[in-house]
This record gives sequence, C-alpha cells and structure tokens, in this order.
Amino acid sequence: MTRCSCCQFMYDEWYGDTRNGVPSGTPLEDLAGTLCSRCGMQGNRHECQPSPKYAGQEAEYYDQFAGKAGIAFYRHWLEQAAEPPSVLELGVGTGRLAVELAARAERYCGVDWSPQMLKAADTKRKRMFKEEAEQRLQLAEEDVLTFEAPADYTHVLCPDGFLQHFTRMEEHTALLRKIHRWLQAGGWIAVDLILPPGGAAWQTLERKRVQPRKLVRRQIDGSTSLSRQIFHCAIAYETYIDGAMESRYLAEREYALMTPKEAALLLAAEGFEVTRIIQNYGWSTPWRTVLPPGVNDRGSGPDASETIDEAIAAGKCVQPYRENAWQDGGYPLRGALTALSPATSATMTLIARKK
Repeated sequence: MTRCSCCQFMYDEWYGDTRNGVPSGTPLEDLAGTLCSRCGMQGNRHECQPSPKYAGQEAEYYDQFAGKAGIAFYRHWLEQAAEPPSVLELGVGTGRLAVELAARAERYCGVDWSPQMLKAADTKRKRMFKEEAEQRLQLAEEDVLTFEAPADYTHVLCPDGFLQHFTRMEEHTALLRKIHRWLQAGGWIAVDLILPPGGAAWQTLERKRVQPRKLVRRQIDGSTSLSRQIFHCAIAYETYIDGAMESRYLAEREYALMTPKEAALLLAAEGFEVTRIIQNYGWSTPWRTVLPPGVNDRGSGPDASETIDEAIAAGKCVQPYRENAWQDGGYPLRGALTALSPATSATMTLIARKK
C-alpha cells in the first residue's frame, strides 16, 4: 500500500481501486497521470507503507499457533559455539525463542516494534529469569531498519520469515548490510524462509482449544503472485465459547516470495557464505534442487566395490543400513502413505557465516 504525501491518496496494488475502475493487481506505475489531478499518481511522494504491527488477537494467539517450532533446532545451533555466544534476534515478538535460548548466551538482545508482542516477551522473561530478567534478555522496541546495535554479536537470528516482512529489494539489502556490521568476524546468521503452499490461491485452517470452554480458529486465505514475488494472507481469528462465536479478528499481511536459492544469492552479495540449508528445522530434508553447490554436502560415499560396513570402517560419511526403516504400503490401499508434494508449505532455514 502507498500513501501520497501531497494529497494523501492511498492505493493498494493487491486490490486495485473499485471506485475508479482499476482492476486488482494493477501496479502503481500504470496509474501515472490518472485518478488524482494533484499528484497524478506519480513521483517520489508516493511512499510505501510499512506492514501493520502485530496487535489484537494476532498478537494474543501468536504462540498458540507458532508453538515450539525451531526452539530445539536453534538451541542446538547455539550450543555448537566454542564460547558462550552473544545473540541478536530480529523480530523477537513474544520472546517465544528468546526466553528458551537466552540462558545459553552470554548476551541476548531481542528487537521488535510491536508493543503488545514485547509486553508478552517481558512477562515471559520475568517469569523465567526473575531478578536477572533485564540482564539476561534485553528487549528493544525499535524498527530494525533504523535500529543501531550497541555491540558486536556472534549470532543473528531472523526467525519466522522475518526477512520476508520486507517486500522490497532495497529493504532486504539495507537490513543485511546492517547485520553484516553488527556481526563479529566469522559470525553467523540464521534466516527462516516461509514457502507458501503451491498455487495462486490457497487456504489453511487450524484450531486450538486454549481453555476448556474456549476454542480459537485461525483461517488463512492466501494468494501468491509470481510476477510481484509476493504472497498475501488474509488471517482470520475466530473465538468460540461453548461452540458459539464470540469474536472475529481479521489481519492482512504481505510477504516477499523468496526461494532458498534467491536468499543464498542475496546473502552472498552482502558478504555472507551460506553453509547449510535445513527444511522444517530438520524434521524433513530439503529438495536437492534448492541447494547451492557445496551446501549440505553429503560427503564421500562408498566406492564402486566397497560395502557399507567397509566404508564406515574407512571413516567415510555413510549411514549404516537400517533394516525395515520403510515398511508402510500394502495391497491395494491399506497403509499407503501420502506422497510428499512439492506444493506443500515449508520452512527453510539458511545458516550463513560472515566472510
């Protein structure tokens, strides 16, 4: 969405302008010289508006649907550091990750610009760390594009599709250049990418009982534009008490549609080297087609005449034989597994090191 600083005309490319006969999906550039006699729908005064801050039921129920995803993975990642790490988490939100990871860090700072999300994070850190809460986990209410880190860090986290909340290339490069400055030499960055379900239009539905009588239903109606490289989500939260709807809260968001290959190239252009790409925090394996050369290298395999046992004895990176690892199936239908579809949504995590 853009707003004109001259006449305050607001235009949303995703929806177009019904009153003026502009169909949905029409770029702002195609409106030059039309609609408004004052601004002519052109010029630098048409400023892109930031995404809305997480608030209302979207913030209240965030943890209910994000759950514990990624906590064990990132805990293990930080434990691999030779010395206690200093960590900066961008888009810390409710502190879902931070309160679990801060105990394993020498310093931990979380940045977010949503007051309601940070209020939840503050409550968690006080419950977890008691008198040492502010020392163990620092929280900053800032826009990361204007935030200036006070110290160098060994690790920077961009979880839950944080980078994709910015939809323009100049925002991606500006943010990564800042991160490059904040990291120590040889420091690490982790970037979560959200890949939406395949297709131009899609829908997801989840339910969570938060109290014996209270049920929350979250439905996401999504649309993906390959030409704009954006996916749009209309997120509805419905609260039910004893089976009757009590409230409905609707939020709309746009995310940059970014593939792991594109993210790896972007990181490389800004001084990072991608070393690993992990799908769904290690619960499944990324398709080989998404991996740059040399990333997640499986190592040397057995030679042509070498058995599995001989390769293991030689110290090669070989998995031992697993008997009966795959035993579902049956004739004609009983026990058959659903195929893993390329259209399935996924979270891809890129691990990169500062060059």
